[in-house]
Amino acid sequence: MMHNKEDYFKQVYATSKNKIYRLCLGFMGNANDADDLFQEVLIKVWNNLNSFRQESSIETWMYRITTNTALLTLNRKNKLQQKKTAYQTDFPHQELGEVQATDTEQEVKKLYAAISSLKEMDRIIIGLVLENCSYTDIANITGLTTSNVGVRINRIKKTLTKKLT
Repeated sequence: MMHNKEDYFKQVYATSKNKIYRLCLGFMGNANDADDLFQEVLIKVWNNLNSFRQESSIETWMYRITTNTALLTLNRKNKLQQKKTAYQTDFPHQELGEVQATDTEQEVKKLYAAISSLKEMDRIIIGLVLENCSYTDIANITGLTTSNVGVRINRIKKTLTKKLT
């Protein structure tokens, strides 16, 4: 580990920001909520950087922080959602210029929408798969066995294929 926390954080941020953000987007399903989650994750990484014990890679450690933070956030959102009144209408988040979005962008949005409709653990697993994590790393992050991870990934892929076709 570098002796300067700020330099170390900048290095970790530079190498991991895109992967962590995509994981946040996979959990939350829209850019606004993903931005909030990403910011919360970065604050936790900064606050806990000195306590990182290097028992795993820094990326695996950050994935674990992202996953735990996302689950807490989703639990809070679910509780708030239950308290909302029946006449509340939710409009999907729309990016500026969405009208000109390319086919690829539309496909990516459909994929993230499909992922966000999965159960929490399945979202975690597929998010880590999309970040090219090994089955062993996914098992370490989720607490599942490596073989269980493989079985779940196959089920998740089948579910997503059905949702996207």
